[in-house]
Amino acid sequence: MFEEFIKSEQFEKYLINLQKKLKNKKVILYCSGQFLNQLINKYDLTKYFNIVGISDIRYENNPNEKHGLFRLIKPSSLKNEIFDCIIITSPNPKQIKNYLRNNLFINKKIYPIFEEKDNFLPKIPQAIEYFNQTKNILKTVKYLFFCSKEEINTKTNYEKKLKDIKNKLKLNKKIKILFTCEENQKWCSNNIYNSLKNNNNFEVLPVVLFPIITSNRIDFTQKENKIFFKKHNIETMDGYDYKNNKNFNLQQFDPDIVFYQQPWYLENENHPINVSKYALTAMLPYGYTTLNEKFWGSDSVKKVYSNLWMFFSESNYHNKFYKKAANMKYKDNLIATGTPKLDSYNEPINKDFERLWKNGKNRIIWAPHHSIKNQGLCMSNFEECYEFMLDFAKNHSEYTFILKPHPALKSTVISTNLMTEKDFESYLNEWKNLPNTNLYEEGMYFDIFKTSDLLITDCSSFLAEYFPTQKPIILQDRKNRAPFDNFGRKLEKGIYKVSSTYELPNLIRELLINKKDILKNTRQNIIEKNFYIPKPSSSELIVDFLQKTII
Repeated sequence: MFEEFIKSEQFEKYLINLQKKLKNKKVILYCSGQFLNQLINKYDLTKYFNIVGISDIRYENNPNEKHGLFRLIKPSSLKNEIFDCIIITSPNPKQIKNYLRNNLFINKKIYPIFEEKDNFLPKIPQAIEYFNQTKNILKTVKYLFFCSKEEINTKTNYEKKLKDIKNKLKLNKKIKILFTCEENQKWCSNNIYNSLKNNNNFEVLPVVLFPIITSNRIDFTQKENKIFFKKHNIETMDGYDYKNNKNFNLQQFDPDIVFYQQPWYLENENHPINVSKYALTAMLPYGYTTLNEKFWGSDSVKKVYSNLWMFFSESNYHNKFYKKAANMKYKDNLIATGTPKLDSYNEPINKDFERLWKNGKNRIIWAPHHSIKNQGLCMSNFEECYEFMLDFAKNHSEYTFILKPHPALKSTVISTNLMTEKDFESYLNEWKNLPNTNLYEEGMYFDIFKTSDLLITDCSSFLAEYFPTQKPIILQDRKNRAPFDNFGRKLEKGIYKVSSTYELPNLIRELLINKKDILKNTRQNIIEKNFYIPKPSSSELIVDFLQKTII
């Protein structure tokens, strides 16, 4: 069977071409097992490539396992290796490539050991069907050249659904809107939800709550999510099938439009490719993109974005960014509306947030990221500074603190053995109970921003989200953190940086006690030139777009 496979794929010819492409490159082979064994038995791969070693998920817990003369590398250690590219030694490379990009955030070139072909002819039937639906020859030709077979299919599905929606409206039926949510901390649809709820053309279904289920993280946060949404008078529905241990299929809710919260954790039946068969799909940016495109998302994330009916982006700059980073160029599913999160800056402050600050002095938010121990984006300094920050708060009553941890921090702290769950909860409780500190773990946190005096963080999105306050920001930097994109580099000019926690006390004193904020005018100029905060609001722009497009 192996012989037939490599013959049909013209393996040796492809191997020689790949050899030429990777001349003088340091290569890691990823994915061991019987298939690689057969390849090594038939071909001396060292004659073709400069092989640094072999990596596989099986080596994560068995680092002493041998594979001939090759050095074995744990996947979690790949970021510490010196290499130029990875060759996936499997006949089915897509899932593995997604894992390397999505879970390990490998940004080096990745090649399959077998040639992947993008055939043009198989797309023609899909293009013809799209044309039959729209009679638009220009878009048909464009999609034929620049979209995948799946993407043409989803576009055809959306055209059919738009016709179906218009027929419903003729019968005086309401358009059913469904929002999904895995983490209330990332909920950014509140104003849109309320606006659609008060619109006679729409019926807003209960928000469907899903737990986060991945290979290395299972968070059943349904209880916390329900409490959050109940507090904000939003009806919810538990979307998890506890009997069969999987998320419900969204089709059973009979929606016309589905708003996703984020591109992660989407099970196959709830992927836009499948949901497009019965609903329009849309997504809002749950954060504010500031990262370099190479670190922004995996192939699986790009597949989600490029198959959406519509993505509402932060700005025209971000439209250009997503066209490149998410492979959305020529897909006609991007519109710059600003992010609804920033609408909060035009709204009055909820007095409950004032009460979170235990006194009125020098209010500091500390917002640590979750990517500790060089995981993922490598942004977090939590491991190095969590004890220091608590001791600093204890010993400096002239400051008031609120700890705002990333929602994934607890999971990462436990999975990496930095703390036990009990130890982490004890740590959080100390922040709750000190006379000058508090803890806030929920979403809709912009009133904390508005009532604070300073942000200390190692996150990326929070930098942009906090920026419109015009207040100072301290970035806890580190050498190997994921780099910024052009937008992020502009923000950097207005941000103070520290590479060690021991630099913090003097800088905080200068900013809050001595009132020496030398970057204040720089931040104001950056806000005026680079932020898109539309009037009257981003949420109204999005609702208006839905009405004009659909109704």
